[in-house]
This record gives sequence, C-alpha cells and structure tokens, in this order.
Amino acid sequence: MNYNLKELANLLGGEIKGDSRSEVTGLAPFFHAKNDELTFAADEKFLKKLDETTAGTVVVPPIPNLPEGKTYIVVNSNPRELMPKLLNFFKRVVKPMEKMREDSAKIGNNVSIAPNAYIGHDVELGDNVVIYPNVTIHEGVKIGEGSVIYSNAVIREFCEMGKRCMVQPGAVIGSDGFGYTKVNGNNTKIDQIGRVVMGDEVEIGSNTTIDRGAIGDTVIKSYTKIDNLVQIAHNDIIGENCIIISQVGIAGSTEVGDNTTLAGQVGVAGHIKIGSNVIVGAKSGILGNVADNQILSGHPLVTVKEDMKIRASLKKLPDLLKRVKQIEKLVK
Repeated sequence: MNYNLKELANLLGGEIKGDSRSEVTGLAPFFHAKNDELTFAADEKFLKKLDETTAGTVVVPPIPNLPEGKTYIVVNSNPRELMPKLLNFFKRVVKPMEKMREDSAKIGNNVSIAPNAYIGHDVELGDNVVIYPNVTIHEGVKIGEGSVIYSNAVIREFCEMGKRCMVQPGAVIGSDGFGYTKVNGNNTKIDQIGRVVMGDEVEIGSNTTIDRGAIGDTVIKSYTKIDNLVQIAHNDIIGENCIIISQVGIAGSTEVGDNTTLAGQVGVAGHIKIGSNVIVGAKSGILGNVADNQILSGHPLVTVKEDMKIRASLKKLPDLLKRVKQIEKLVK
C-alpha cells in the first residue's frame, strides 16, 4: 500500500521539502528504513545522522542545512509529540471477531485445535500444529509446522512464528509495547504497529510477554529458549541459540547477539547492544554495550572473579565499621 506525502503533511501540519509527489510504502525505524519508507528524527542523535538513514522521506523539526537527496516533512512541533498521529495513520485496521474459527483461516494437515480456542481472520497454521484450549490467535498470525501453543496463551495480530516452536501456558506474544509520549503535559499512548517475528525451534515460557515493535519488528531468532516470567520489550532483537532465564527484563530497542545467556533477574537497559557468546550472572544490571566473548556479573558489570571479590568484601563491612569507630575514638 502506498501513502501520499501531501496527505501525511496535512495530518502533521508540516511542509514538504523535496518531491511533494512522492509516496511512501510505510513507516520504519530510523536505521532500518528502506528508500521507499518514511522515518522520523526527533532527537539530536538522529538529526546528526540524517545522511545515515536510507529512508527516502524523513519527518524533522525546522533545522538548517538538511542533507540533499531526501524528501522532508518539516513540522513545527517536536516530531515525537506527533508520533501518536503518525503511528495511528499507519496502523492496520483489524477485522472484528465473528466466530471461534474464522472462515479465512488456513489450516494445514493434521492440525489439532482444542475446544474454546479462537483462530482469527487470515491466520495460517502449518502442518501438525497443536493448539490447546483457551488459546487466542489474532488476525494474520502465521505459525510454522509442528509448533505447539499451550492453554491461555495469546498470539496478537500479524505476528509470525517459525517451525517447531513452543509457547507455554499464559504467554503473550505481540502485546503492545510500553510506548508513551508527553503531549500537552499528559502521557499519551503511542500505537504499536510492528510485529513479533520468531524463528524456528524457539520456546517461550509460561507468563512471559514479548512486546510487538512500535515501528518495525521485535525479533527472536531460531533456537533461542526463553524461560517463564520474562519481559522482552518492543523492537528488541534476540540472537540465535540464546538462553534467557526467568524474570529477566530487557528494555526496548536492545540487541542481543548469538549464544548469549542472561541468568535470572538480569535487568537490561534499552538501546544497547550485547555481544555474542556472553554470559551474565543472576541479578546483574546491564546499562551499556557489552562486547563479545565475556563472562560478567554485578551492577555495574565486572568480571565474575572481580564480582566475587566485591561480594566477599561486603561480608567484612560490619567488622570494618566497628574498627573504624574504635580508631575514631582513639584519635579523639
């Protein structure tokens, strides 16, 4: 589907600089946009890198010396404040639920669908898929052959799942990301118009939530295993063969390399990159980029050996405080 730039400019109250006859095929993240797509630059870090995005059209605030070779929609407001309008414009309309198994669903061979499972419009279920009771599969979802979805799991609209995946009870794939912006001082919801895309042989634990991308997709690559009660935020990219253990929380737009393990209750900040072949110990905090081939723990992260020394020294603190007080009395 193509979208007219003049219509977009009118919606945003902006002025087109460049080819006003241009059309775009959709909205995409700044560094992942294609030449026929639209993106926006609200923060200084993006405005400084306008020549690095391949997007053909960019929404920007009024700034001098815009790089040539692109079309711009220049808006007087901060583009971030216009995001609710922009994302709502590109949001796909979802068909109403009409029956437990919609007529347009495509069901493969030897598929088992238990009672009280909803199969939405245009869903595609591959051969040998098993759907347990009380599962909800929304419009446009694609599930590869041999996958198993256990009771009370929810797969939100347009998400895709590879072959032989497993989703444990109560998991939610494709829930809205936690996206809000301030408009006139109020927290205003930003529509989440992306998807979750999973590779082959991915396993998702009970009551784990994986948010759909705000713009673009959240990606879980093949053979990655995710434990119970994990939160993966919008636009995260998790590499192949990763192990994500219970109660890990990963903030938005973070990339995790291949063969990386995050132990229980690790907290990960957003917009960072964690390398491949990394192991991070339980209850650690990851606030910045992590290079490949490391074993780390703690908050802030240090090598495991250094973290063990720090933890051992903490046990000595009460005795050290007593000795300091004794020394202070002698000094007085």
